[in-house]
Amino acid sequence: MIFVLKQEFILSLRIHVAAFLLLLFSVPGWAQEGAWYPTGARTDYPRTLLTSEAVPAVRASLEAPTARALYRGVYASSFGVPPTDNTTSSGRRARATFAKNGAFLLLMARRPSADSLAEWPLAERIAYQRQVLDALETLNPAVEPFASFGGTTYTEWQWRSKELIDYLIAYDLLRGNQVPPETLQTARQRLVQFAGNLYREANKPFLGIYFFRQIKNNHALMTAAALGMAAVVLNDATSPDAHLQPANWSNAALFHLDNVLWMDAQRQSDPAAVAGYAEGPYYFKYAFLNCLPFIRALGHFAPKASFTCAYNGTTRTIPNPYTDPRYARLYQWATDITMPDGRLPALEDSYVDMAMPELALTGQARFTPTLALSRLSPGQLNSLQAQLRDATVDMRAAYLAALPAPTARAASPLTHLPQSGNLIFRSGADSLATYFHLYGKSGSAQDNSGGHSQADVSSFILQARGQLLALDAGYLSYSRRNEVGQATNHNLVLVDGAGPVIGTSGAANDAPATLPTAFATPGLVFGEVQTSYRNATITRKALFIRNSYLLLADFAASISPRTYTWQLHGYGLDGGNDATGLFQADFDNQQATWTKNGAQLLAHVATPGTGATFSKTSSVHELTYNTTENHTALLVHSPAVTRTQFLTALYPTAAVAATTRFATRSTATTAALSASSTGFQDAAFTQADTVQTTLTTLPKPLTADALLTFLAIDSVGQPAQMFLDQGTVLRYGPDTLVYSRKRATVSWQLLGQGRYAGYVSRATILVVAMPGAPAQVLGAGISGYSYNSRTHRLTIRLHAASEVAVQTAARPLPVTLVRFSGRRLAAAAALSWQTAAEVNNQGFAVQRSSASSPAFKTIGQVASAGSGPASYTFTDAAPPTETAYYRLQQQDTDGTTVYSGVVVLGPVASPVTLVAAPVPATTEVRITASGLGSSAVTLELFDSRGRRLQQLPWQPLTVLPTATLPAGVYFLQAVDARGKLMAPPVKLMVEH
Repeated sequence: MIFVLKQEFILSLRIHVAAFLLLLFSVPGWAQEGAWYPTGARTDYPRTLLTSEAVPAVRASLEAPTARALYRGVYASSFGVPPTDNTTSSGRRARATFAKNGAFLLLMARRPSADSLAEWPLAERIAYQRQVLDALETLNPAVEPFASFGGTTYTEWQWRSKELIDYLIAYDLLRGNQVPPETLQTARQRLVQFAGNLYREANKPFLGIYFFRQIKNNHALMTAAALGMAAVVLNDATSPDAHLQPANWSNAALFHLDNVLWMDAQRQSDPAAVAGYAEGPYYFKYAFLNCLPFIRALGHFAPKASFTCAYNGTTRTIPNPYTDPRYARLYQWATDITMPDGRLPALEDSYVDMAMPELALTGQARFTPTLALSRLSPGQLNSLQAQLRDATVDMRAAYLAALPAPTARAASPLTHLPQSGNLIFRSGADSLATYFHLYGKSGSAQDNSGGHSQADVSSFILQARGQLLALDAGYLSYSRRNEVGQATNHNLVLVDGAGPVIGTSGAANDAPATLPTAFATPGLVFGEVQTSYRNATITRKALFIRNSYLLLADFAASISPRTYTWQLHGYGLDGGNDATGLFQADFDNQQATWTKNGAQLLAHVATPGTGATFSKTSSVHELTYNTTENHTALLVHSPAVTRTQFLTALYPTAAVAATTRFATRSTATTAALSASSTGFQDAAFTQADTVQTTLTTLPKPLTADALLTFLAIDSVGQPAQMFLDQGTVLRYGPDTLVYSRKRATVSWQLLGQGRYAGYVSRATILVVAMPGAPAQVLGAGISGYSYNSRTHRLTIRLHAASEVAVQTAARPLPVTLVRFSGRRLAAAAALSWQTAAEVNNQGFAVQRSSASSPAFKTIGQVASAGSGPASYTFTDAAPPTETAYYRLQQQDTDGTTVYSGVVVLGPVASPVTLVAAPVPATTEVRITASGLGSSAVTLELFDSRGRRLQQLPWQPLTVLPTATLPAGVYFLQAVDARGKLMAPPVKLMVEH
């Protein structure tokens, strides 16, 4: 054991010497002392939460009612005797919070007065400043080891990192408030020591294991962010000790944020797609309560485009996180999954009442949620003040300094994020909208969730009228996650009473899922999740109908008979009250309701045959941290069969007599139901095989051969909405309404005024009934069309999956579009189009999709220029780097819409990067590269005097012998066939 430790010590020493020499040769003058002066760095203070230019605007903003209430809260909680506990984690954090909030109050120089804020008298500020200085000058810089034989571990660093960041912000704000540097010298020395201790322990091996090489989760991000904040605030500190050098802190911070989030095999997200954060929404928030202040400070301090960082023999050019579009995609993910009341959904190990107003620190209003939390129970985080001041860190000052401007966002009816496992339907953008979330992850998003994944694959959440109605059980704490994280706690199908396993510290749950299909058409939104567990396959299909109610079609199959149990955990308790919500069973009619805070959810469940039984059970969910509350779950048991279906109507409404009535119409082989409401008669059925089946619920027989079929008849008896999943034909009485030559998922509906809209999931020939000839048939996948005036059938030839929009000749076209084109700019996309004529045109919504986000989403609005010919332009400031698809949604003054064709912009070429390892090298160095493609590339080796020593052709893994090279510094570069440099040179070190 002693020999192993000595070997590790020698290796560690070599790494530190190599890093020191690299800095010595790379940066003249200051590098040997380790200060950090990135290009364009500012030298004034403050530079963390805000800059000196922003101070007047932040002061002025405090007079707004919401900001004034937050500021009053900060003021009230920061006075009295400063915390004296300087040893325990909670005591140390309280002292750091006091210092940060106190420094912010001093910078603002305002104190509450009646219903406003007044100038804070200078004498009082001077006295208070002394208390803040005392907290900084006496901070405890001790940092626990990464690991030890005594059991001490890095888990305490989650508190140390937050503590260090708060103290650094306090120092920065005091400097910005013109406190002389000499007055802050003792505090500065303490902070350097604190950051140095954290850096030292993060890079000290224990039995050959290193923290940053082993840990790839929220702990690594929090530690890196704290070191980065230290580099920003204390950038001019110098020391011969490598652990006390800001250049090394910044290197570690930037490299490991990049590595843990985007580059490592165990990465938490993905650099090229919207993949979310593997550990779930809460741990994304938890990590980014550290990362956001650092990233914001970095944007203030060094707004350059990129940084060059090295770690463990790897050198990377890393974009500035403040402007890096990869981070914007991560923030967009959090924004896209946010519920209508502003909270994050309780997916994985996430608390039930967590919002993320701290996204205001991004500086982009589009990521700042609007909160509507009045329906939460007392004790929950039911206000902005409570959300910003949870148990781990107080973010009120940071939020106020960010000048937040929560903005109402356009709500897409469909959010389909297959890489992150999120499928969401929304009825609108307001806080009372219906929100339905279907969950299912796979690949690295699942694998890297590890011990924070629950047994929740294919589970759903439903919120409506500002109330969570179909709930997830939440997260009490890590030590109690088994109480609420099992499959029996989630809205999914059980197999013989069990489901997928819950994730552990060593592995994620055992059931990967895919979200293969999703699309939105006016009035019908569809998506599905597929998974398998307990030797059974489970497919859950969801259809959102007229923004009113949902149909869930659950298909379960196994090679041997199983008992399947459908579950719904609603927010109400059998025999409950207004506080708990109320559950009421109506099992004779195969349904139940949950009522809470004036909102109600009705669930009607149909199964094939008559063998299913209904029951209820008491279950628990998280109310507040480590506190449970009871609710009643509905269970529908299907007897031992090899396959079955559950067809469920989920109808959220106000807690009054429902206007829609549901009835089961099942047969021995189908699960079927009907619904009657004002203006429509609906019928739906599922079947295990794609055979033609007839349902006699509507005025005429409904016949189809799909797995899931839906038909709506309007008030005058006309077919208004049609849906087939994996079918070829839908008939109503003797009339064929929809026919597809190839089996496909098809949505088709009459919108009125001669307008039709639809979707087809594959290349096929589609035939639809249409009484009038079309004047316009639009869709990205359409090859051509024809109309038979004798049979009144429109035939559409599709070469790919496509949305379809049809306008008959009965209504004049609102816009004649003569040109629509686009091109990529340096970091944006420029679109332009031209019209020849416009009639009652309100404007255009610009919509975008890509492979990682296939559903078209509105990214901007352009108003109509008038009635005559006009030219338009639009710039997409943050297009995806992959192939992007754009279309125009023309919006008429009466609210109707028509779609243009699609403009396709190719992917952005990947940057070329060379990586050489090991560094330093002894006998050989292995060279890999990304972004080189298949073109001919030559590698060239130069010595430190610029003399070319070798040339060799590049291969996917090139080995360069170094045993015969003298010890020293060398440079490696890649050139194309014309001798053009293809990537920045890589520095090598050779030792013998």
